[in-house]
Amino acid sequence: MKFVATLVTALAAFTAAPSHAAGVRAVGVDHVGINVPDLKQAEDFFSKTFGCVPVTHIGPFKLNASGAGADAKFAPRADSVSLAMLRCGTGSNIELFEYRNSKGNMDMPKAEDIGASHIAFYTDDIKGGVTYLKSQGITVLGEPITMPSGDTEGETWVHFRSPWGSEMELVSYPKGKGYEKHAKVKLWKPGTPAN
Repeated sequence: MKFVATLVTALAAFTAAPSHAAGVRAVGVDHVGINVPDLKQAEDFFSKTFGCVPVTHIGPFKLNASGAGADAKFAPRADSVSLAMLRCGTGSNIELFEYRNSKGNMDMPKAEDIGASHIAFYTDDIKGGVTYLKSQGITVLGEPITMPSGDTEGETWVHFRSPWGSEMELVSYPKGKGYEKHAKVKLWKPGTPAN
């Protein structure tokens, strides 16, 4: 009986999802948060441009010293904050934050700044996507670039600026990427989000 229990335990270990050496076992990325100057403008942009659907709204919450509570772990950084969570296709959700009368830095971070980030939207039709963005007055930063070799062979990408100035990206690899020919672990992709 002890042998059978050991065998079952060993088989379970071999068939389980890849394990992590330490820390939190993350099932996936739930959402990406982004600060925006105007919540309604951002919701409209993500909805009209990418088909994202606003699902939840909360706030505004006051962020003054009395509203934050005596044991608050952060300094008041604005008068209030409002949040919205958007569902975007089969990918991660996008959480939008609008801070009223922010005391924070109002300069848009440059791509090379520590802490700067961007959202990349997948499309099977990057040329059509670029044409649409341009037709809406969105600044597209150059022309789409297709990677000719290496791990990202077959990937096409181009960056653009949202209406409020955040740098974002369109990316496409309908025939896959070069690394997939040899890698045991595959990156998430929209066509097969569970794999």
